Amino acid sequence: MKAVILTAGEGARLGSWTSNRPKGMIPLGNRPILDHLVRGLVSAGITEINMVVGYARNSVMSYFGDGSSFGGKINYCFQDKPTGTLDAMKIGMSDIEDEFILVPGDNYVSASSFLSMKNYDGEALLSGKAERWSKWGEIEIRKGNPTITFDNPDAYGRIHFTGIMKLKRQTAEKMLLSSGRHIGESLQEISSQTSFEVLKAEYWHNIVYPWDLISGNRMALRDNLLFRSAKIEKNVVIKGEVSIGKGTVIRSGSYILGPVSIGEGCDIGPNSVIGSAVSIGNNVIVGPFSEIVDSVVMSNCDLGSYTSLKGSVLGSGVSFGSHSIAIPSTRNIMYFDKEFSVSDRGAMIGDDCIIGSRATLQGGSILLSGATIGEGEFYNADFQGDNI
Repeated sequence: MKAVILTAGEGARLGSWTSNRPKGMIPLGNRPILDHLVRGLVSAGITEINMVVGYARNSVMSYFGDGSSFGGKINYCFQDKPTGTLDAMKIGMSDIEDEFILVPGDNYVSASSFLSMKNYDGEALLSGKAERWSKWGEIEIRKGNPTITFDNPDAYGRIHFTGIMKLKRQTAEKMLLSSGRHIGESLQEISSQTSFEVLKAEYWHNIVYPWDLISGNRMALRDNLLFRSAKIEKNVVIKGEVSIGKGTVIRSGSYILGPVSIGEGCDIGPNSVIGSAVSIGNNVIVGPFSEIVDSVVMSNCDLGSYTSLKGSVLGSGVSFGSHSIAIPSTRNIMYFDKEFSVSDRGAMIGDDCIIGSRATLQGGSILLSGATIGEGEFYNADFQGDNI
C-alpha cells in the first residue's frame, strides 16, 4: 500500500514562519511536521510514499531525499500552482491503481492511526477531537453513512475529519468529478455513493494558525526521540524526557523539566529554567537566568539574559533582548480580518524579528517576519509587520 502526502501549499495563515519553507517543514518537537508523518507511516509498514510538493519544494526534497534514511521510498510529484487539495490528490495518485492513504501535510497525528487505517479492510475516514473548528469539516452520521459538514462553527470537542483517509482509486476518481476544489467539499458530494468507516485518532492536531504550534508542540513531544550528547556542567538538574543535541552546552545551575527537546550547537544558561513542553532548535543561545515554558524556539535564535517566554513561538533567527518578556493571557484578537479567542498564549513572533531589551509583549501579540520592537516598548497589538 502507498501513501500520498500533500505538502505543496505555502500556508498563508502561517506566513511569518513559511517565507523559506512550506508549512509541513515547520518544526514541532524539534522535527518538521512532515518528519513525524513520514516516520509514522513507515512504522505502520507503509513505506512507499508519493509526496506532492510545490512551494519551497527544495527544502522538503533536501531534507527527505529518496526516503531511504527514514526506512521508506519517497517519490516526488509536483504541483506548480495552488489549485487546491483535490488537484494535489490527482497529481499524487497518478501511479496508484488500487487503495492508498491520503495525508494532508499540515497534520500532527498519532503514528498508531496509520496502522489502524492500514489494517482496516475497507475505506475509512480518520476522525479526531478538535480544539476548534477544523478546516476539514465535522463528521456526522446520516442514514448510517458518515458525511462531512461545515455547518457548526462552534464545534469544540466534537468529532472532526482530519483530512486523512483510506480510499480506493475508484472513489478518488469520483471525488475528482465533484464541483469543489478541496477534499472536504468533494466528500460532501459523494457521501451518499460511498460507504466509509470512521476510525478515531488517538491524538491529532491540525496546524492552521500560529497558536496551534504551541498545542501541536506539546503533542509532538510525546514522541520525543530521546538522546543526550551535550556537555552538561555541574549542578544541572534534568528531569523527565529530555533530548539534547550534539555540541550543546548546558551551563551550571540550569534546570530542565521534560518533555523538552534541545537541538545541536546550543548554549543554555547558566541558571536558566527550561520546560516543560519546550522545543529549542539548533544553534540557539539562551542567556543566564532565563525562563522558557510551553514554547517553541526555532533555530538560530539569540535570547538575552533574564528573558521570560511562556506559551510563545519564536521563528528562526529571532533576537530577543535581555530582560524582555512575553506574558501569556486569554483575549480576543483579530487575525486575517477574523476574530479569535486565544487562551493562555504568549507572543507569536515570526522569523528574523528583533525584540529590544526590556520589552514586554502581551499575550496574543503576533509579529510578522522581520518586525522590530524597540527597547523598553510595551506591545499589545496583533498581526503587525515591519517596524513598530
